[in-house]
Amino acid sequence: MIRFPALMATVALAACTADAPDAEADTNIAGVEEVSPGPANAEEDIQNFLLQEYPEAEGIRYALAWHDLNGDGADEAIVHVVSSWVCGTGGCNTLVLTQAGPMWRKVGDISVSRSPVTVLDSSTEGWKDITVDVSGGGMPSGIALLKFDGEAYPSNPTIAPAEPAEARGEVLIAEEPELVELPPMEPSEG
Repeated sequence: MIRFPALMATVALAACTADAPDAEADTNIAGVEEVSPGPANAEEDIQNFLLQEYPEAEGIRYALAWHDLNGDGADEAIVHVVSSWVCGTGGCNTLVLTQAGPMWRKVGDISVSRSPVTVLDSSTEGWKDITVDVSGGGMPSGIALLKFDGEAYPSNPTIAPAEPAEARGEVLIAEEPELVELPPMEPSEG
């Protein structure tokens, strides 16, 4: 019990200095997660995640949004990935990533999805419900509602457990998002 006040003081001190320009590295070392949208090093982390997830892919572009989907005070990354490697007539991949310590973990790997990607006020299993558009590939156009099942969001928005939705929520990734080109992987030494 004596350690708890010391831990709280350390966390409080780290939180107070998180906005200081030189504190970003210290914040990660102390284990305090950034709660503001798009922390300085987070997009680089997401780029590294994409390079590991799609090591053979070339010409990857992505749109990135931040939103606290599970109410823990830390933003999840919503990444709409566009590349000939992941896109087809039905759409492209949308990833939902949550921070797991210093790493990112997938809680959504949604294929054949289209933008806009939106978040609703409703929640399932403690995570906000999201929507993506669906069309092409022989399926009717519409909005798919994706609910968290306790482990992940549905991987295919065109089949159950995804369900048709009547309306979209708050737009996270626009219908025609500004895409960022993923820098190519640097060759490893050794």
